[in-house]
Amino acid sequence: KSYFSEGGNLFPILNLLINDIFLYIYIVKRFKDIFAEIVSRILDPVWEIPLAILLAVAFAATEGLRWRFLGLLLFIDAVVPFIFFLTMLRHRQLVNWDMQRRGERIPIYAFALICHLAGLWLAHELGKAELVSVLSVFYLIGISFAIITMKWKISLHAGVNAGLFTLINLFYGWQYIWLYSLLLLVMWARVYQKHHSWGQVIVGALLGGGMVGIGLAVVL
Repeated sequence: KSYFSEGGNLFPILNLLINDIFLYIYIVKRFKDIFAEIVSRILDPVWEIPLAILLAVAFAATEGLRWRFLGLLLFIDAVVPFIFFLTMLRHRQLVNWDMQRRGERIPIYAFALICHLAGLWLAHELGKAELVSVLSVFYLIGISFAIITMKWKISLHAGVNAGLFTLINLFYGWQYIWLYSLLLLVMWARVYQKHHSWGQVIVGALLGGGMVGIGLAVVL
């Protein structure tokens, strides 16, 4: 008896197969959605910028800088901009945590650069030349991203991660080169979530990592 004849079993089997395929596609997409969000949140500039500053501060601590001044520097350079970011988020001046609209990023950049300038002044007043040099590189990177963002939504996630991983490897003799595999994950996640194009994440990574590598090679 033909499966296509009345009472045949082909159509129910095909129906189950199609349902299973759609279920598989849904599960895979849901997994990718969750995974991309986890990557974006864990490897987030909100946490990594303070970490980069902390590394610079720890580097300066070898020069005998007192920890209370280091704490003040970290507060000015990282905590205050984060509070400003949360304030904008709370008052709905940002669409979401990711600052999806390009124009929303400009006030954040401007405020963070002002705070960073204050941090530079503090480090200069303390007479710590090497710390000033490292922070100056960070400041130039921030200015570069701010200027580009006025016209094009360059990826801060890619830039900060590339810069941080380059900073870590420069400070610790390239023992952690495997960190760049995480950079690839971040770049994929930002494109997958439609926050950026591949061009924006690639340029962000090259600019962030390149400026840290070249900048520190020049000033240190």
